[in-house]
Amino acid sequence: MKKKKNLLSLYIHWPYCISKCPYCDFNSHVNETVDIDLWIKSYTNQIYQMKEDIKKYNLNYDGLTSIFFGGGTPSLMPLRIIESILNTSFKVFNFNDNIEISLEANPSSYETKKFVDLKKLGVNRISIGAQSLNSRNLKFLGRLHNVNDITRSLNHATKIFNNVSADLMYAFYGQDLDLWINELETFIKNFDLQHISLYQLTIEKGTKFFTDYKRGVIQLMDNDLAADFYTKTNLILNNYNFNRYEVSNYSKLNFECKHNLSYWNSDNWIGIGPGAYGRIWSSKSMFERIEYQNYKNPKSWINKNKINCNFEKIKFLNTNDIDVDTLTMGLRTEKGFEISKLINTKLIESAQFKTLQDKKIIFIKNGHVTLSKNYLIKLNGIINFLINN
Repeated sequence: MKKKKNLLSLYIHWPYCISKCPYCDFNSHVNETVDIDLWIKSYTNQIYQMKEDIKKYNLNYDGLTSIFFGGGTPSLMPLRIIESILNTSFKVFNFNDNIEISLEANPSSYETKKFVDLKKLGVNRISIGAQSLNSRNLKFLGRLHNVNDITRSLNHATKIFNNVSADLMYAFYGQDLDLWINELETFIKNFDLQHISLYQLTIEKGTKFFTDYKRGVIQLMDNDLAADFYTKTNLILNNYNFNRYEVSNYSKLNFECKHNLSYWNSDNWIGIGPGAYGRIWSSKSMFERIEYQNYKNPKSWINKNKINCNFEKIKFLNTNDIDVDTLTMGLRTEKGFEISKLINTKLIESAQFKTLQDKKIIFIKNGHVTLSKNYLIKLNGIINFLINN
């Protein structure tokens, strides 16, 4: 196994939204008011606590490569909290010269007014949760914004930031493929975007859509039709010079999301805030990786934070856990993963792996394991075949 590069990223979770979307299973809550000083103190406390934890595991790093504000709706965060987090993070971890600082935003007029201030604070990448340019789909998805809000926010964002991403959802039951392709092309032509994330609708436990699905109120698109949507979508994006560098993510040249790549490349990241995950390699041993999750409930996290006890769960990953993670995350990407990242090569020496090689579904070339682009749509099934047989 090759020694890990000590790249370090920081994820900040803001748990609040104006409303809960029916498809969302993220750790998000509806709340009208927050105690700004209390939240600043809580974020600051955990950042300093993580500095001590990193020392404990002897992780050496060269400063943060990325910071990502996710949620929830982090564009609803008071600017004073964002400013405090960035100042504290710089003081504690230092920043790489080309650090990427991303923040997720919804396309409401209230939030777009913040873009200028966010850039002044150091945010250099904005991700807009547009979801659809179809009014009926926006209503179905429970979104509070409309198409005009999307247009206004993206036009505003692209004038301020050099790196703008947008999220879209598709493959709803009853959605027409030609109409979707027209919507996607309109989206690409109308806005000067560097990055697009596209997600097919899935039903997750604990969501309103899950309840509706069980009751027969909503349905999922047929798998074969969903695959056609995926294939046509990739062709359109490729025609407009968006490279699919991960299953659901597309970028112009050199605009891949650094932060998400840290997950898929099994690098180090720290999670700060309610419910945030983190994974850290220990320099004490190349075979040791620590995974933790903070308390999910915001009040619980704040209360535990006061006694420096943010973790609800902590796990020391064994060698099999680490290799399975390397494989499952690495195969999501266009470049795949380096064989040298595996601790034990048994996963790529199995009969199942050989079967996929013979069928030209998986390839080994120049020390990398990659998945055929034609089979990315079947990624979950392929991974289950590899690790559960």
